[in-house]
Amino acid sequence: MRSRALAVLSFFFATLVLAVAPAFSGGAAESSLAMPVRGVWMHPGFFGPDKDAAVEKMRTTLDEYAKAGINTLIMLVKNTSGHVYYASEIGVRDAAYNWDFFGTFLAEAKKRKMEVHPWFCVFPESAILGQVREHPEWLITSPKREMVAAVNPALPAARAYEISLMLEVVLKYDVGWVHLDYIRYPCEPTEPFFSFDAETLKLFNADTGIDMAAVKARDTGNPAWNVWLRWNTDRVTVFIRELRDALKTTGRKVKISAAVFPDAVNARVMIGQDWAEWGREGLVDMLNPMIYTNDGKLYEKLTREAVGFGKGKTLVCPGIGIGTSHNQNTPEGMIEQMRTSKALRADGVVYFSSNSLKQPFLDALKAGK
Repeated sequence: MRSRALAVLSFFFATLVLAVAPAFSGGAAESSLAMPVRGVWMHPGFFGPDKDAAVEKMRTTLDEYAKAGINTLIMLVKNTSGHVYYASEIGVRDAAYNWDFFGTFLAEAKKRKMEVHPWFCVFPESAILGQVREHPEWLITSPKREMVAAVNPALPAARAYEISLMLEVVLKYDVGWVHLDYIRYPCEPTEPFFSFDAETLKLFNADTGIDMAAVKARDTGNPAWNVWLRWNTDRVTVFIRELRDALKTTGRKVKISAAVFPDAVNARVMIGQDWAEWGREGLVDMLNPMIYTNDGKLYEKLTREAVGFGKGKTLVCPGIGIGTSHNQNTPEGMIEQMRTSKALRADGVVYFSSNSLKQPFLDALKAGK
């Protein structure tokens, strides 16, 4: 009788362990790190401006990436200075690249059946080039008349200019994605750094009836200040809605991916980046929260939150920092973060960046396919 009772208890506890076992438990069935998306952020500078040398490096690099299971390439086409790296009639091209860098890269990627996301640093314009130079009123201005070299998401004309660059790429090249980076207000010199130029205040007043010049208490205890914070945040979301509508006019299904700050709650208030709502509403097709840390628990926490915001409407592929201003990873750390991402049902991962994704990391990816 006692033996039978022990057997029943043993069965009960074994069942309980299986029921509550964390998603991170090992086992042969979970040893594979395969996910739908394995991507990397890439910069033209990685290949250099000399066409022959660049093409040779493209071929060897993409061959290595294919062996490592990388299937998604996020290639910079507009940097934070405002220079572009494709055959543009609208933007100002980087003079060192006097050939169609992006078209050449895209052709090599297509040979290997890799998906390419043209990557735009959306609002920064540090060199104040071309149309931005002609329209300095597009730039963000603080209450103290401080200016930053970034166009103001609150201004329809500034949004239209940045969207025109994206449409140009989509119409010139056979791409299925547009990738948004710096899809936010600046975080320097302060957070938040919304614009107090006359046109923005006029638009805000028209929408809300609030005269910001009369708002003395500029803190979150003041309902009027909270309206101001929300209104500016909504301007970034308006940009994405306008971009989606513009992409529909091409007659093709072009998706949107977005590199976003790691914590959605803070990003919404401090930089006007409401990416949790973008995920819940399906406004973007892929979210790439940049979770650049070596802290495994923090990576798990932020990835879990991000996957929850996607909820089947938006792909969630966290950014793993290989070598960044926030962390320096190891191949073992990268693999562990990939395991965490898969266990939490992320749709993939993206590595930052090609400059740091050196042979030891590629070897680890080959072994973990």
